[in-house]
Amino acid sequence: MADLTRMGIIALQHGDLEGARALFQHALEQRVATYGKDSPAITTELANLGNVLAELHDEAAARPLLEHAVRLRVQQLGPEHPSVATELGNLGLVLQALGELEAAQAAFVRALDIQVAARGGDHPETAVAMANLAYLLREAGATEQAQELLQRASYVFNRRLGPEHTASKVTRQKLQESA
Repeated sequence: MADLTRMGIIALQHGDLEGARALFQHALEQRVATYGKDSPAITTELANLGNVLAELHDEAAARPLLEHAVRLRVQQLGPEHPSVATELGNLGLVLQALGELEAAQAAFVRALDIQVAARGGDHPETAVAMANLAYLLREAGATEQAQELLQRASYVFNRRLGPEHTASKVTRQKLQESA
């Protein structure tokens, strides 16, 4: 099972989304057969498959997998763990793509709250949560609030990851677009 997951990650790294999807699907099926559909042991496979389906623009198929991954992560690690925030952020992206902006915003706000509480406001993962919420707020028309969050995220990315990091560049570009 772990080998299938590793192979799926390698396929992703090489841009083979369909290959990754097939490998993650197989790994999930094996985990479910071994541990059951409600075992926290399947959380990573749920998340991997859900995320690759989202990359393939099959958000409708990704959503239930990511919702299940959130539930299992909470069960496994507790509601305030940063891994829960990561799962919520991924779910929020899918909800946003599906046009469910209120539900996406709730997921992003919760993810940001968890990251700030667990890691502080000056951590790259917190900045990711800020940026996700900012992009949604901008889409929803709350441009002033979005701009503020993007500025904070940009500052963290630049300071912690350097100005040439992809996250720094993308956030800087998004700030320029909204100026």
